[in-house]
Amino acid sequence: MKIVIDAGVIGLAQLFETARTGIYRVISSLSQELLARDDLDISYTSLSSLQVNQLTDIYFTEKKFAGKAFPNTVFEKLLIALAGCDREVVQETLSAKIFSRLYRMSLTRRIGQQADLFHSQYSALPQFHSGHKPVRMMTIYDIIPLIHPEYFADGFVDEFRPIVESFSAENDFLFTISECTKKDICFYFRMDPDRIFVTPLAASSELYYPVSDTRLLDEVKQQFHIPKGRYFLTLATVEKRKNLETSIRCFREILGEPGCEDISFVLVGTRGWKVQELLDAIDNDPLLQDRVVFTGFVPDKYLSAIYSGATGFLYPSLYEGFGLPPLEAMQCGVPVIASSTSSLPEVVGDAGILVDPHDIDQICQSMLSLLTDEELRKSYVRKGIERAASFSWKHCADQTVAGYRKAWDGR
Repeated sequence: MKIVIDAGVIGLAQLFETARTGIYRVISSLSQELLARDDLDISYTSLSSLQVNQLTDIYFTEKKFAGKAFPNTVFEKLLIALAGCDREVVQETLSAKIFSRLYRMSLTRRIGQQADLFHSQYSALPQFHSGHKPVRMMTIYDIIPLIHPEYFADGFVDEFRPIVESFSAENDFLFTISECTKKDICFYFRMDPDRIFVTPLAASSELYYPVSDTRLLDEVKQQFHIPKGRYFLTLATVEKRKNLETSIRCFREILGEPGCEDISFVLVGTRGWKVQELLDAIDNDPLLQDRVVFTGFVPDKYLSAIYSGATGFLYPSLYEGFGLPPLEAMQCGVPVIASSTSSLPEVVGDAGILVDPHDIDQICQSMLSLLTDEELRKSYVRKGIERAASFSWKHCADQTVAGYRKAWDGR
């Protein structure tokens, strides 16, 4: 069985550093695990712009996987040479777009003729018109924009829908990342659950680990203007679905408790949508304006220290397809407070504090417990590290391969 995986998101993330979010981390980690296996005939490709495709190739070449690329024809190599590649400037000229379209058409046709199975890890599935036609598989991380469009910016759902609706519920197979999302897909698309394979994610051990070096922790606090003292942490795009208004309200409540005068709230992430009112309220609140820190995007090399320095990780999200940040926090030895809804209980289990995301008193009490009960906090540190160890990219890859084989047998 010849398998081709589309990993174009990796190239996009080389072009835009802020694109190195959860999905990029998933695709880069899983792709390397799959390509490293010697029991599969598997290669990678990218059906994006020629610029993104070349950046994807550069990434895998640096990772020693150059020989795993789906090979180009002479015609496709000519298009690549004509297009050129620049890491700094996005290629949006008409000629670049024409070259990219011709390349995609040629590459898609050949994949359709030569591959037995094609797996898109993010983008819409291509149409294969050859008589051979490979089994088509797609990873859908969640369908939250379809079931809760109110959480997203205007126009986002219109962009999202063609991607997730590019598969056939009757003929194609899917991967997803939690039982919660599988249930959502089955209900929304009326899809046979036997055609959907759940492959839980993991946190990279190279990026997320406990940091105990106090000098490094202090340096990172200075780097991102985090005040001295303890802090609660959230890592998320600043958007309505993350329930940040409730998080900030709870933080403000505990500031009035004895012994909590040194507490800060740190939010790592880029600015999303429908949150301007919240940001304005923080700026205009004397109690919050010096205690709530928005770091924006944080490079990989600082993540473990920012996680490890936190007293607790707060994540009362309204809906998640999986929830990587709580897993990353647990792997860094940080106690987690997370919602008891959607997929988060699958990730956190009993290794963190699960709360009703709308219950202010419950969230505040959980935060105070971590601040005042050191033995409780140590218990959740230990359980979180143990829980995170049960998730691995090898296990995710094993389950992905099992999905390939079941789809091939059930074609």
